[in-house]
Amino acid sequence: MAKMRSGLLMFATVGLMALGGCATTGGNLTSSAKRLERSAYALHEEAREDGARSGFRRDARELAEEAREFRRTVEDRRSSDEDVRDAFNDVSRRYHAMRDEVDRSDGREAEREFAPVTEAYLDLEREMRSRDGRGRNRYVSGDY
Repeated sequence: MAKMRSGLLMFATVGLMALGGCATTGGNLTSSAKRLERSAYALHEEAREDGARSGFRRDARELAEEAREFRRTVEDRRSSDEDVRDAFNDVSRRYHAMRDEVDRSDGREAEREFAPVTEAYLDLEREMRSRDGRGRNRYVSGDY
């Protein structure tokens, strides 16, 4: 009887540790998603206030909206892993399009304003790789 109780206690402890690990990863992913959303909206506001050209403002707004949709997907308990992956792919495409535009602008100010978005995006990308159990780099794998 004592062995059985000990075994059940050990099984319960391992189960709780596993659940705690999942919750931590989800929390980090949520935190990273919120950070990207905040950074993208701040970029959009800066672009509006600076009178940036309309295409840049539009792209910044669309990136912020994709980031918001991604965060909502992550926070929705009904979202499947596939839903989260699809939403990440959407925000990733939007981020890289915006990144390309910033690179083409060849302006230090655009780079400076985009830096917090890049930091937040890279953090989110790391969380997604960690969540997927992949340590590979998207540039090596072609996943972008």
